[in-house]
Amino acid sequence: MNELRRAQRVPYPSEVECTGVGMGMSPLNPRISDLSTTGAFIDSMTHLPVGSKVKLTFQLAGREISAIAEVAHAMPQFGMGVRFVELSEEDRLAIGAYVSQP
Repeated sequence: MNELRRAQRVPYPSEVECTGVGMGMSPLNPRISDLSTTGAFIDSMTHLPVGSKVKLTFQLAGREISAIAEVAHAMPQFGMGVRFVELSEEDRLAIGAYVSQP
């Protein structure tokens, strides 16, 4: 695990709606490749600059998760790592339950 990461990440291939916050951009429909209680990696040919805020909406165990995240790092042609900055406690608990499954 990367030393900068404080939370365990697990593979979670899932479609996600990704919309820039305050950017007036069209929604991207990339995929999440991994997930933790603190963030995710978004697979996408398009990436946003580090520091950009995005609204993410995705399904997890029959529940819709909605979060505001900040782009923590970007990898051109691969995607971007995002850190959750607004996530309800219920959604964080749902992600935590998923991540901690054996």
